[in-house]
Amino acid sequence: MLALGFANRFEKGSLLWWNADYTHYQVQARIPDYDYYLFVEYDACIAGNGSRLLADMIADGADFISHSIDAGPAWYWHRFHTGIYPAGQLRASLNCISFFSRRALIHLAQRRRAMSANMDKTGFWPLGEAFVASEVAAADLTFIPLARYGDVSRYSWFPPILSTELVLPQSGHTFLHPVLDQKRYIANLLRQTHFVRHYFMRGSALQRELGRFPGAVSRGQLYRAAMLRAAERLRQVCGAP
Repeated sequence: MLALGFANRFEKGSLLWWNADYTHYQVQARIPDYDYYLFVEYDACIAGNGSRLLADMIADGADFISHSIDAGPAWYWHRFHTGIYPAGQLRASLNCISFFSRRALIHLAQRRRAMSANMDKTGFWPLGEAFVASEVAAADLTFIPLARYGDVSRYSWFPPILSTELVLPQSGHTFLHPVLDQKRYIANLLRQTHFVRHYFMRGSALQRELGRFPGAVSRGQLYRAAMLRAAERLRQVCGAP
């Protein structure tokens, strides 16, 4: 990614977690002759007729299709991006399943490279979820919400979906995320549970879920997970990403 001219910048997590869009530009550069690209991350699932879905997306003339997120003040990442996308310019999208035209990917890669060349002046480095949707809107490219093509009621960050319990509909399209095996499912529950008290509160949703997997999580693991979550919430209160 660095050799392609993209900045080694991220505000949280890791380079490709924060800048998940980087990989899309690498694919387009290596396989440049497609008119359209559909990306599905490992923990996302499309239920339905994939060929029909792609044909419908192409027929609509979309440059970008993804699940739109309300980027208003209630969105956690809103306050960090207002210096980059002020005065109503901020947009956001959940891009675990995302469709792009070639011209959209080329434009976005150019914008990332331009920002990378001037990253010392950029300040906060934009999260991929904010960067892609905001830059698509600024370039007046066509953005169509994923919900136009099917059910997105179980397409979010939390709660996770256990892969062995996944039931796919018989008709239409359904988009799901995150779909995880047991180990990742439990890790997601421990990492994303919102309040420390839920780790130890009898009858909490976390306790009920973990009770389905006897012996899978030790008390020591629970304590460590609770401490990590407490530290995470403290950082958020202090204004850190």
